[in-house]
Amino acid sequence: MRKVSLLMLAASGALLLAACQPTTPASDHSSAKTSASSQSKQKEDASQTSSSQDVSDLSPKDALAVINTQLTQDLAGELYLLKTPPKNGYWQVSSTASGDQTILQYTPSDTSQDLQKTATAQWQYQLTWRDYTSSDTAAAAVNAEPVQSGLSTVKLGQGVTATQTGGPTAHYLHWADNKWVLTVQDSSTHDDAQPLAEKVVSQLAKTALPLPSDKGAVTLVTPATDDSGQQVIWNDGDRLYTFTGQDALSTLRWAASLSKTQGTAATSSDDSQ
Repeated sequence: MRKVSLLMLAASGALLLAACQPTTPASDHSSAKTSASSQSKQKEDASQTSSSQDVSDLSPKDALAVINTQLTQDLAGELYLLKTPPKNGYWQVSSTASGDQTILQYTPSDTSQDLQKTATAQWQYQLTWRDYTSSDTAAAAVNAEPVQSGLSTVKLGQGVTATQTGGPTAHYLHWADNKWVLTVQDSSTHDDAQPLAEKVVSQLAKTALPLPSDKGAVTLVTPATDDSGQQVIWNDGDRLYTFTGQDALSTLRWAASLSKTQGTAATSSDDSQ
């Protein structure tokens, strides 16, 4: 009987304690959930912020690596990107889409810049690409004119011989190098085609252009006329790349600096161009 009384006393005490506990209104539960959700959102935002690294305090090479990594993540797949910064400076890079083409514009800058989402008016080099239905159609779009036989020739050094055509106010030198076909055009009366072509041959003996899957074409013009006067175009499978600039040798040199990357940026120990 004593045990029963103790059990009843304990049960009544438990009920009393439960009755004395403060209750939590439904609105408080909602606030608690909102607070937890807010904290979760803040953590997510912080994570996203930390993953998109600020490049303002980075060296030119490290800033370019961060931008290249972001580009490959945003645009997906394998891309050709500049792997070195301009001498004593940074690249400001913009990424835009125009029709079925993707456009990257590189502008030298004194300070590091994040990846821009709008085109810039003062770009110095531009890389565009377009995807075709097959490698054959992309290669055909290169429009690489074959070197003709039976024309007069001129020696450019390094064992390279070019065909020569044109009249008094337009001279063309044309030669092949592996999968590349190169054309140097002099639109003046100064006979500058051969000196420029000799410099091109000398430069390509030191720095190689990206290797096309099928075909590539280089067209260089002297004197320079506009931002897109110099052009390097090649296909990588069913994707067609076009790299353009204003100065012939600089455009060729930076085209040789393009490195194929996927997810991470390639950098070089040589910062000078």
